[in-house]
Amino acid sequence: MPRDPPDDEEDEESDGGWKGLARDLLVAGIIVVLVLVGVYAYTGVWPPLVVVESQSMQHSGTESYLGVIDTGDMVFQQSAPNRADVVTYIEGRASGYSTYGDYGDVIIFRQASSPTPVIHRAIMYVTLHNNGTYITADVDKLSQLSGWEATTDSGPITCPPSCSGVYLRSVTIHRMGFRQNLGITFDFTTLLRFAPRSGYITMGDYNAAFLSCATPPFDPCAAAPYDRGWLPVQADIIGRARGELPWFGLLKLTLQPTDTCCAGWGDPEAPKNSWDSLAVGLVVLFALPFILEFAARGWKKYVSPRLPEIRWPWRRPKTKTEQGSAGRDADGSSKNPRRPPRKPPRGESSGP
Repeated sequence: MPRDPPDDEEDEESDGGWKGLARDLLVAGIIVVLVLVGVYAYTGVWPPLVVVESQSMQHSGTESYLGVIDTGDMVFQQSAPNRADVVTYIEGRASGYSTYGDYGDVIIFRQASSPTPVIHRAIMYVTLHNNGTYITADVDKLSQLSGWEATTDSGPITCPPSCSGVYLRSVTIHRMGFRQNLGITFDFTTLLRFAPRSGYITMGDYNAAFLSCATPPFDPCAAAPYDRGWLPVQADIIGRARGELPWFGLLKLTLQPTDTCCAGWGDPEAPKNSWDSLAVGLVVLFALPFILEFAARGWKKYVSPRLPEIRWPWRRPKTKTEQGSAGRDADGSSKNPRRPPRKPPRGESSGP
């Protein structure tokens, strides 16, 4: 009858299992901390991710796209404490700089009336002046742009090569929008309650293209699609959008719904293909450990044996003596347990 293994061996195996689990958890924790530290070092702001709750930045009413900010995307935000850290639409169009499918930076900023930050494109940086009867604005870097007209209290003007010190009542910019088919008039007199103040006029890509503008090409908008409810100053800027993790923010909006999105799985507030892509992404995410394990086994079994041996430069090559004595103990006996012991020659005795 076979004997049961000693209790000491079982205790040692149990202790080894717990030690291995603790070691794995410690390594996983260190990796998570390093990743978070790296993300914070890159973004300079915490939390580094924001979840987009509305469709104001989408480039379609029914479909989401990679490289465009859609409902349910998780967007990385990078600190932008200074005016030089934000490239407006006017500056970006003049230099060819674009993000998320249009010119200029997309910024995340606070608004006094709501705890939820806003994510919109920075169109221009203006300094508003109130002379007691109407509002005018000095538009930063406007002279770098082509394809616009402006008005002052004296009527229409054009002021290249410099508009510095020229107080404008409105400016109309042509070929705006991600399709470059809109003419939008920015009426600074509507910003009376903010003057005197310097800040950003912002606009959502979707708001301009689908909500307020007349038939293209280059027609003025029937109603102002830019944001007139706020004029964020530099101190209101939380960060500028830099990269995104598409679709996965829908999980947060489903588990913690807001007033704008979302009441349940498949809510129409977000494009349908975003929900489809999220479902596929979750399946791939859960299957990834098994895929990697099978890939590692296949590599070790089928690929690695067929690869030539790599001679690493930091390894000392073996001498003939070392190669001849490999696999033997100091007394000359073989270490290979499969090799049977050498039989003595016939006629000799193996005993004393």
